[in-house]
Amino acid sequence: MQKSKIILIITLFLLGKYLHAQPYIPGQTYWGTRQYIEYQPGNLPLIISVPHGGYEQPSDIRDRQCEGCAYVQDAFTQELARTIREIFVKETGCYPYMIYNRIHRKKLDMNRDIIMATDSNSSLDVYWHEYHNFIDSAKKHITLHFGKGLFIDLHGHGHTKQRIEYGYLVYDSQLRESDSLMNTAARIRVSSIESLAGNNAMNTTHAELIRGNEALGTQFAERGYPGVPSKQDPFPLIGDPYFNGGYNTYYHGSSPGGTIDAIQMELYSDIRFDSVKRTQFARNFVAVALQFLDRHYFPGFSGAPCSITGIYDNAISMQSFRIVPNPTSTLCTVYYTSFMHTELTSLTVYNIFGQPVFHESDIYNGYSFPVHTLPTGMYSVVLHSHNKTPIITTSLIVH
Repeated sequence: MQKSKIILIITLFLLGKYLHAQPYIPGQTYWGTRQYIEYQPGNLPLIISVPHGGYEQPSDIRDRQCEGCAYVQDAFTQELARTIREIFVKETGCYPYMIYNRIHRKKLDMNRDIIMATDSNSSLDVYWHEYHNFIDSAKKHITLHFGKGLFIDLHGHGHTKQRIEYGYLVYDSQLRESDSLMNTAARIRVSSIESLAGNNAMNTTHAELIRGNEALGTQFAERGYPGVPSKQDPFPLIGDPYFNGGYNTYYHGSSPGGTIDAIQMELYSDIRFDSVKRTQFARNFVAVALQFLDRHYFPGFSGAPCSITGIYDNAISMQSFRIVPNPTSTLCTVYYTSFMHTELTSLTVYNIFGQPVFHESDIYNGYSFPVHTLPTGMYSVVLHSHNKTPIITTSLIVH
């Protein structure tokens, strides 16, 4: 028995190393063991996780029976998330990072620590680790290419009040406090958007990010989707049921460190159960998410969501720098315009680990370079000025 546990630990360790190391291509789908965990990598600084939307109930996996455990599926959250991704691609040509747990919640709960998630059934550990390793891989990739980003944990609730509940790890009693208390270091330190509260494009306070004019809840409410907290509904009343965030919001948010913020979204049933309303909400989700990233993370982002990294010049549009063809497997050509108002002299290609894999110090508009020697995967192509300052970057997919 001891030997089998050691083998399992080694296997999970190597699996984590493998998931972090392999090059994921936006637009493709990757599977965990037995295809129970699904990962769709992206090229936007946005991760969407669906922990409770799974349908699979394998007979060889016993039902969880742990004290205090929840077993109800968040109905139609998986379908909604897939529709959101489809609309992102259709309207922007870009991909958010998507992670789906396809196992029913009565078997495995991906928004709990591993003991409660599996009900101490160690045979399920591999699926739990795959799910969270995929999220960690997405976070690492976003941090490398964008510097920061947003993680949304997508859920559904059955509460009487039909409104979206946004979880920032702030308790309902704390939401009823004044903005001045919400903005104290003690409150910000435990917030799942701690990084954003300390560094955002509009110098917005923590309280304003949660329930101000530019808060996520406020923007959805203005589109007809009531929610708490928001400017329209700043806090739950005493006695109101309210989800303030769970394991994923904490573990994958910025409170423990890093620059990926997390928000748990609990969607009411009216949004989820009707296919027409799901599609309508998905369209609004895409618009609000792009606006939120634009206003708080990367000014000008919505004009060029796939090419802006948050590290280089965010004011330059995608049309100013193109690589054709893209994706490619042989040769590609660089095109850029004079909009950048600076002399470009060199080009560097970086892999997903930030390592330079190609460099040319004498480039021009229409310059072509080979990629057939590069492994399949996603790369960043950076143009530099005469003083070696990075000016603009875009993504390149080699297949």
